[in-house]
Amino acid sequence: MKIKAAFILFAFLALTSLTLEAQERGVKGKVVNREGRVPIPGAKITVKLDSEIVAETTKEGEFSLVGIPAGTYNITITAPDFQPLQMSVKIDDFVKDINFITLVSDAPAQTVDAATFAEFDTDLAGDAQSMPVILSSSKDVYENIAGYKFGAMRFKNRGYETGTQGIYLNGVYFNDALNGYSPWSLWTGLNEATRNQESTTGIAISDFGVGGVNGTTNINARASQMRKGYRFSVVNATDSYRYRIMGTYASGEQDNGWSYALSASARLGGNAWVNGLYYNAFAYFGSVEKKFNDQHRLALTIFASPTERGAQGSSTQEVYDMIGSNYYNPNWGWQDGKIRNSRVRNNNEPVAMLNYFFKPNEKLDFTAALSYRFGSNGYSALDWYDAPDPRPDYYRNLPSYYESDPYKAAYIREGWLSDWNIRQINWDRIYNINYNNYSTGTGSIAGEKRSQYVLEERHIDQQDINAKIQAGYQLSDFSKLNAGAEYRWNTTSHYKKMKDLLGGEYWVDIDKFAERDFASGDVIQNDLNNPNRVIREGDKYGYYYKGHVRNAKLWFTYKYNKKNIEAYVAGEGGQTTFWREGMYRKGMFPNNSYGNSEKLNFLTFTAKAGFTYKIDGNNMVYANAAYLQTAPFFQESFMSPRTRNSVVPNLTTEKTFSADINYSVKLPFLKMRVTGFYTKIQDQTRLISFYDDINRSFTNFAMSGIDQINTGVEMGFSVPIWGGISAEGAVSYGLYKYSSNPFVTQTVDNSEAIILENERVYWKDYKISGTPQTAINIGLDYRSPDYLFAGIDMSFFDASYIDMNPIYRTDFAHIGLTPDESKILSKQEMFGSAIVLSANIGKSWYIFKNYNIGFSLEVKNLLNTQTVKTGGYEQMRLKVNEDANGTVMNYSRFDSKYFYMYGTTYYLNLYFRF
Repeated sequence: MKIKAAFILFAFLALTSLTLEAQERGVKGKVVNREGRVPIPGAKITVKLDSEIVAETTKEGEFSLVGIPAGTYNITITAPDFQPLQMSVKIDDFVKDINFITLVSDAPAQTVDAATFAEFDTDLAGDAQSMPVILSSSKDVYENIAGYKFGAMRFKNRGYETGTQGIYLNGVYFNDALNGYSPWSLWTGLNEATRNQESTTGIAISDFGVGGVNGTTNINARASQMRKGYRFSVVNATDSYRYRIMGTYASGEQDNGWSYALSASARLGGNAWVNGLYYNAFAYFGSVEKKFNDQHRLALTIFASPTERGAQGSSTQEVYDMIGSNYYNPNWGWQDGKIRNSRVRNNNEPVAMLNYFFKPNEKLDFTAALSYRFGSNGYSALDWYDAPDPRPDYYRNLPSYYESDPYKAAYIREGWLSDWNIRQINWDRIYNINYNNYSTGTGSIAGEKRSQYVLEERHIDQQDINAKIQAGYQLSDFSKLNAGAEYRWNTTSHYKKMKDLLGGEYWVDIDKFAERDFASGDVIQNDLNNPNRVIREGDKYGYYYKGHVRNAKLWFTYKYNKKNIEAYVAGEGGQTTFWREGMYRKGMFPNNSYGNSEKLNFLTFTAKAGFTYKIDGNNMVYANAAYLQTAPFFQESFMSPRTRNSVVPNLTTEKTFSADINYSVKLPFLKMRVTGFYTKIQDQTRLISFYDDINRSFTNFAMSGIDQINTGVEMGFSVPIWGGISAEGAVSYGLYKYSSNPFVTQTVDNSEAIILENERVYWKDYKISGTPQTAINIGLDYRSPDYLFAGIDMSFFDASYIDMNPIYRTDFAHIGLTPDESKILSKQEMFGSAIVLSANIGKSWYIFKNYNIGFSLEVKNLLNTQTVKTGGYEQMRLKVNEDANGTVMNYSRFDSKYFYMYGTTYYLNLYFRF
């Protein structure tokens, strides 16, 4: 009887244990590096059921996912610096142990550095205007290719400006408050610290914000998110700099909950193709993080990228042909046997950031962040007073200006070909003029040398504070709600600083254009509060004002994911306020320059929705739509911000509607995405400032009512062929054009007069400039099991258009022209098509399992093509045509200016990790 009872009890316990075990279905395992089977901590394992189930590996690389119903599932394993892996797992009635999962190191063939995109001669160069829209790693097959391969032609994704891509760092929105540009220059040179990124494409929302119409990227630059270990690398290149050295250490999360990371780099040297370009750039990064328990974390991150770099100037084809090179740079000249560049950007803008994470339970998470950006950003240029223009390629210094006098034209041409002091800046002449100038004009000091030429430095120095709180709540197994509140406080000082008196002893702070028209009196003063102020090196002068921007917004995203259906809705509402504060009382505008302008207020909002249908585990179709109403930017909103508080007329919010439809397939033999997109942007404003030869003054074009349409198709694919070889490609075919005829109002800096008022600009159906509208890349990629990789690819670019001068398309400019002459003046140039070949190769070796050494080499433009135009613009001036009596008959265009793709360049990276 006892034996029978014991048997029944044993059977009951065994059956119970089996039942309990069956209830704990799932999968567990260990993620390791393929070479040496070293554990990989922090890898993410994702299983898609009705909703996503995510686990993260421990310090030993182990993970466990339980509570999964029986069935066959696709599991995705991702980790920083490793190639993502997808595998199919069948789960029965137990927790399945799949033992070791090996990941392959993602060899650094393409480590994009912001510096690889050359700095051009504009005040905004270096503030990411010249950078591609895509500058981040992505799991998306199209963006992975297009983001790197299309950069040679300054490709802009879907034809959008850079401000349409949302850039976040540790969850905080970092796009520039003044112009919206992507802020890559803040952390350029910190590749290792910022390589851990998560991205969305197009209209899609993210976990850290609603975003715009051109995707979002969040850079996880916290100590706990960086791969543990030491990393050192040395680069030799011929593009933007010659040498780079970089070192990084990350502790990983220690047993006491602390993590810390340090990184530093230096980039030095010149450019192999353009004289005068150089880089003296350094960068540093530090992050410390404390995990108090499973609920609380706190992280502090500090970084900066102090940089000095010489800029490239554009020029006309006349100059390039005379010199015999499309890489002529007018910005430099010889001084004491050394090249000196007049256009130098010098910036140092540190960022400090504090992040707090709170996760009270599995369903709720809460984050808070505070960041502070400060420092200086200056850009130098020559300035002169009562002296000839010192720029060598100034149009009056070229043979074409003397086309009516062949002998004079030939004399000028001979000087260009034989004399460095004519075709480049003549620094010795400038110094000699200043040494010998004892002026007796307004504000002069007896016995002291008054500079006629100086080197000014135009500053845009920001103080930018961002505060953010965000909460996420798992409403059910199928849905999640994220919501956040953000506030931005930005005050930016705009001013000129005297960088170098160039051999003189002082400068007088008066308006040289006003002095020409009025000779003397209050109107010629740049600052009536300090008349005839003597300027020494380091002093502010010319103009000084502050831009104040305040922005607050609330947002939410709601996601639903069940079986073969995914959907989301998202919304954002906010208010943007900005105003100008004049620090100088301008003589021409004594009552409208000093102190605060009116405060401009704009209500903004965004609405988004998306729907995905999963045909099966490998095929899906999805669509997104968005409507945005955004505030104009500060830099586009004032008629003449250097001199007064007047606001651009008809200033209003910018409206954007965008939609796309997509098909994606992920199979062992094919990965592909095809997308069709349509975007309409309305009520844009643009401010263009330049010297107007006709009015002999610095002038401003304020344009309003600019509409555009961007539509097209993009596709990316990857096809394994055999033995580690795969074919990859990306195609972008678009039609980007203006869809309205905006208005322009022209004012000058030294007068209240309005030169043109609400003049119609006939831009409708002209093309958007600054990007090829057709871009195709096809390549072969090889990756071997022993960490050898190689690739070769060909890119084709077409339909790039020149940046237009608005006045060429106004009635004013066409007075007195014949129909054929009007066509010539208003025609927009399309650049020729281009084919570019590139190749890369690399290899890494593991030594004693834990030590990794390797190299990667990329060579661009293998055909050494030197005639490909990558950009250009129509000069902002009109040529006046007069009859024999000096009466103006009509106007014609000046020659356009261009930039060209470099010939063959290489980028060699040697690295050591352990």
